[in-house]
Amino acid sequence: MRHLGRPAAAATIVLFALSLAGCGGGSSPAAATPGGPTVAASAAASEALPESAGPAGGATEPTEKLTTADGRVVVYPPGWWTKEDLGIVYVASGEDAANGLVMSGSLEPGQSYVQFSENSIPPGGTTDPAVHLPDFLKMLLEGQGMTAGPPVAITVAGRPAATLSAANDKLQLIAVTVQVKDDLFADVIAYGAPGEEAALETLVLRMVEGMTFPAS
Repeated sequence: MRHLGRPAAAATIVLFALSLAGCGGGSSPAAATPGGPTVAASAAASEALPESAGPAGGATEPTEKLTTADGRVVVYPPGWWTKEDLGIVYVASGEDAANGLVMSGSLEPGQSYVQFSENSIPPGGTTDPAVHLPDFLKMLLEGQGMTAGPPVAITVAGRPAATLSAANDKLQLIAVTVQVKDDLFADVIAYGAPGEEAALETLVLRMVEGMTFPAS
């Protein structure tokens, strides 16, 4: 499902809350500023990264695949909880993490929660991921009282992308956006416990690198 412009941010936030509230329906486990540096996050570059310890501390390589009704493929670590609702995919290190995030607005050390959505680029809209990402996240960050750093321009599998880190006293957030088509961004928002920024970023970049999209 595609969403347009700023209403998409609001819709995603609402769906995020509703999906978590109904998480029992999911499957249980078994900017950089312009001109700034570009960081390669391509599949080739990922080979140089060590195996992700992930926020949960053991190996959390995203080797499992979820294929959506429209042909997108999302990868995630084995044993994770998953849910797809109205075109948005949610995965978590466990159903307890999904429940905990909606009930208390926080995660315990080692827990992770990631959502995958798409947002269409309207005619005349920005195609710069480092401009799109903070705009897309604005309402979410304000609503959760998070302090964000600047977006950082990267590339993912040769595609323009950007990443952004934000946090409050209960959560660490890492967001990544990738321009997957001329008129489409893939937006990924990952949550972890405070202090787990580096591990969460490593994990979410691996998950983003593994995403695939249908040709049309």
